[in-house]
Amino acid sequence: IIVLFLVFKGTKKQRMLNASLARIDRMSGVKFEEYLMYQFRKKGYRVKLTPVTGDFGADLILRRYHKRYIVQAKRYQGSVGIKAVQEVIGAKEYYGIDHGMVVTNSYFTKAAKELANASGIELWGRNEIIEEFNIK
Repeated sequence: IIVLFLVFKGTKKQRMLNASLARIDRMSGVKFEEYLMYQFRKKGYRVKLTPVTGDFGADLILRRYHKRYIVQAKRYQGSVGIKAVQEVIGAKEYYGIDHGMVVTNSYFTKAAKELANASGIELWGRNEIIEEFNIK
């Protein structure tokens, strides 16, 4: 049973890492968070998923090179607005972490970009995840 579990877990991870953009666009919000977990681990981050509810604006907490990051994941069909950036600003304070990111399969509104720039929040939109995660 343990061997079967490990095989299934390994194949699930590979399926997630090799997901096409079309598949990512069909994921639920929770699956998108899981997808990001695998991708950030592949990039060398230690990743902790926060609870699905009551996360105070953080979906993932990343750690690498003695830096910690709060990540708000937004699997959207429309543009991601200012609220997502505000959530990360609040989560940074709540968790006591200096760096914040919003990661989406979509794009950001002008207001979201302005607030992120003023607040030091990193934004990874559709083009950035394609490049960063080498999506085909």
